[in-house]
Amino acid sequence: MIRPATQADLPAIRDLQIASWRRTYHGILPDTFLGAPVAEVLSRRWSEWPGPDWLIETAWDGAALVGFVAIDRAHAGGAYVDNLHVSAARQGRGIGRRLMSRAAHILARDGHATLWLTVIRENAATRAFYRRLGGTEGPDRHEELYGQPVTTRVIRWSDLPGLACLAEKPVKTRPDASDPA
Repeated sequence: MIRPATQADLPAIRDLQIASWRRTYHGILPDTFLGAPVAEVLSRRWSEWPGPDWLIETAWDGAALVGFVAIDRAHAGGAYVDNLHVSAARQGRGIGRRLMSRAAHILARDGHATLWLTVIRENAATRAFYRRLGGTEGPDRHEELYGQPVTTRVIRWSDLPGLACLAEKPVKTRPDASDPA
């Protein structure tokens, strides 16, 4: 089931993001950062609702959070996907696609024309996932992620109704390790 997040969901969102970052960024970001520092940073980050202009949708299997997407609708560059994470056990089953599709539907309904995000360049599986969703990838950018130097790529969607329709695609019947979400 996909539903809007509530304040009560924030601890589960935090825990899912910490686990996802530790798994996804192992070998990309320093292990020293992925230990206690990442837990501290994300605990502070999710200690309260990020703001009134945020859209956060969650995916659940019973009482277990299995995915979420968090979008800053008031970002200076337009609606920005701050986070999309799916639990390791549920990747490759269409949850990330459905979360992005639902967010695109809500954004298009509310008058947004585009959506964008940044992804670490070395995160090839996630970049491929976003391209399969119709995102257009830009050139390398150098920035810092919580004090860690990273090279990222911007990915943009200009067809939100098209992205919204992706939820109607059939869901895979078995996980595919090449599909991170």
